[in-house]
Amino acid sequence: MIRSSFARSFCLLLSLMLLATALAACGGAKTSGSTIDQIKKDGVLRIGTSPDYPPFESLDDKNNVIGFDIDIMTEVATKLGVKLEIVQMGFDNLIPALNAKKFEVMAAGVSVDEDRKKAVDFTRPYMAGNYAIVVHKDFSGKVTKLEDLKGKTVAVQIGTVQADDAKKIDGITVKEYNLFTEAKSAVSAKQADALYLDGTVGDAFVKADKNLKVIAELPAQPTAYALRKDTPDLTKYITGVLDEMEKNGKLDQLVQKWFK
Repeated sequence: MIRSSFARSFCLLLSLMLLATALAACGGAKTSGSTIDQIKKDGVLRIGTSPDYPPFESLDDKNNVIGFDIDIMTEVATKLGVKLEIVQMGFDNLIPALNAKKFEVMAAGVSVDEDRKKAVDFTRPYMAGNYAIVVHKDFSGKVTKLEDLKGKTVAVQIGTVQADDAKKIDGITVKEYNLFTEAKSAVSAKQADALYLDGTVGDAFVKADKNLKVIAELPAQPTAYALRKDTPDLTKYITGVLDEMEKNGKLDQLVQKWFK
């Protein structure tokens, strides 16, 4: 169910963005600008991520960071003619580290919201889908919205939009974890009643853990890459790469690779 609704949302978003960004695409891949010049001089594009969010980013059995975001950022680095360097840390530390210039791009399945727009700039959205409420398979009761979890304990990752949403509802006990994988394990072990997160990530968790099930889907905010406000040339460049990947089919290929 998540996959089909995700696909419809994704296709609709791509169609709308193709119209909205047609002009930007023509100039988005230009490489002039101080940030890009410095990246080329250094020979490295540094990205920050929290690899606990499959299929956007996770660790393989050799502790290499893999995922949808990583493949896209690899494409960006290749077009710039530089190496990709991945900086790992907890999600809640990523925006402060970005603004402290520990890396140039926050690539971590970042939901776009108004509060974050005050601190960082975003590329064009590259993903749309649903949020999901994931529970233990033994959970009983009807849940169609977050408010239906009043009186329950909801596991979230610290610093996320989902954590903020859950905290706004009186009657929900919010348990915050450094990693979404830790939050998932808490629900699987019945240490929390529900997990609230991106639907595609919830789908991946349910597929990997037979103790879990998706009980509800909710509208989600778009996902984009976050950059410092003093790097507009790089923000525009990455948007241009996303436009190009959409037009030549590479973006859809990665969707098929990671989300199907």
